[in-house]
Amino acid sequence: MRLVFSGLAAAAWLISSPALAQETPKSLLPDVFGAPPAQPAAEPAPAPATGEEAAPAADGASPVPPPSDLPPALPASAAPDPFATAPDRVRNIDVAGPLPSRLGGYGANAFAGSNGAFLTALLNQTRAPFAARWVHIVARRALLSRVPTPAGVRPADWIAARARLLVAMGEADGAKLLVDDVPIDRYTVALYGVASDAHLAAADVPALCPLAATGRSIAKTPFWDLAVAVCAGIEGDDITSATYFDRVRASNKVASIDVVLSERVTSVASGEGRAANVEWQDNDQLTPLRFGFASAAGVAIPDALTATLPSRIAGWIMRAPNVSEATRGRAAPIAASAGIVSARELAALAAIDTATDGGTPDGLAEQLRVAFAGRSSRERIDAMQAVWAAASSRSMRYGRYVQTAEAAARIPPSSTYAADCDELVKSMLSAGLVRPALAWWPVLKTADERARMAVWPLLAIADPGNRIAATPEQAQRWYSAIRNEDRSAKRKAALFAAVMRGLGKGNAASWNGFARSHDVEPVDNSYTRALAAAAKARRKGEVALLGAVGMQSAWAGVAPGLLEAILRAYRRVGLNAEARMLGVEALTRN
Repeated sequence: MRLVFSGLAAAAWLISSPALAQETPKSLLPDVFGAPPAQPAAEPAPAPATGEEAAPAADGASPVPPPSDLPPALPASAAPDPFATAPDRVRNIDVAGPLPSRLGGYGANAFAGSNGAFLTALLNQTRAPFAARWVHIVARRALLSRVPTPAGVRPADWIAARARLLVAMGEADGAKLLVDDVPIDRYTVALYGVASDAHLAAADVPALCPLAATGRSIAKTPFWDLAVAVCAGIEGDDITSATYFDRVRASNKVASIDVVLSERVTSVASGEGRAANVEWQDNDQLTPLRFGFASAAGVAIPDALTATLPSRIAGWIMRAPNVSEATRGRAAPIAASAGIVSARELAALAAIDTATDGGTPDGLAEQLRVAFAGRSSRERIDAMQAVWAAASSRSMRYGRYVQTAEAAARIPPSSTYAADCDELVKSMLSAGLVRPALAWWPVLKTADERARMAVWPLLAIADPGNRIAATPEQAQRWYSAIRNEDRSAKRKAALFAAVMRGLGKGNAASWNGFARSHDVEPVDNSYTRALAAAAKARRKGEVALLGAVGMQSAWAGVAPGLLEAILRAYRRVGLNAEARMLGVEALTRN
């Protein structure tokens, strides 16, 4: 039990201690390493390299590492699970996750030697969304990877912590894949709460029913009374269902709309029962319960509640059934900006929108159609520019870049469109489409200096073969060219210096002078030392999660020195392509 307590205490200190330094983002979970040292692992095997010569697959799919056989299940060294039955009678969940290494998971050694109690406590208190789309993509893959349970935590609690963060990230389908693989008799108290959130976020109401009775007995919250009422109705026990609904109403602890939605989903599932009209007035919050029950029952969610969405709910909307195309269209760029949906999914959504003559807000359905299928390159580029211009914020614009990435990749490189190249390249690289983006560099030889300088830093970062020359002298010329026109030029120059050092581009020491001239100093504190230690031990999963911990803010709160540390750690564990795309994203979104 001592190991569990020490891990939780360390994470609590991490949450409550002062900010790391002036270089640290305001919302970053601070100093990690009051934690006890992780148990030493055997000599780590080299991380499967994604290869500096390899471009990432679209939307962050890492080049798939070679298959590796999973080791025997690792025994958890924590207290026994009070809900578990005899080990020889239950399914083994000591190794869990839907993403094996042959399909791109990070492999059985992703958390080898990690302190499971500390990581679990850290995951339970990590906030999403993250500043960077590519950090989200890397963290999602780590959370879904098929891995043994690290020492010091019960398997079900480790799964619960992973699923909880996935739900908060908007990844309801991934969270369900994790919790659905755990037998009910292996559930812990933590997993009951997380599983209910995952099922609601996925609008899978029947999945609540095996949990409802026990959930009510251990949690004693009004939600589980509603769940018992709904499930009794689904199973045909109308008397029990009505009794629990009446009890919930009489308690006055549940909003009327929640009871009405619960009754509606019950009547839809059972084909009979009480089903009052849903009145959304005076309810300005879209909670997981309201989202899940409304989506499952096919109840339209008012536009006012989906006009501005947190990214987690945008992600749930993109996966949920019975959601209108208009609502899905509003959610699409938000989910894209966060890293929840891919450019390919968005291209398919655009095709549905244009086929049904609607869906995308702001009248953009036709513009998206033209962007993908216009008669000429000029017509397609103009349509893309209209889509980008319709964005109401920088974050939304980045989501629009992802939305048009596949369309941008279809524009044949030509010096005729040199003036448009900047945003075309940003769009392609937002989704990891490196090769078509790099194809523009040769045709810019005859373009004016301004057009070349607009794309030079992005392509220099993205180039896996370092064929595009990048020196501090060139960077200074670039900065001089943009500083009078771009209010964020100083910030971009600082980030560029940090990215080049973090990626080890060229002679890293040669960037020190340029970095100092833009006030970039390396961050050296307990967080960055923890990140470096995990990278040195080749714990790819731990690096992925610590990288996400460091990006719990808007981009404005991400210090260049912190970004440099994350990039360096990514590279050390073989996430080379993802590191380059994160570097490009830093310049694109600042």
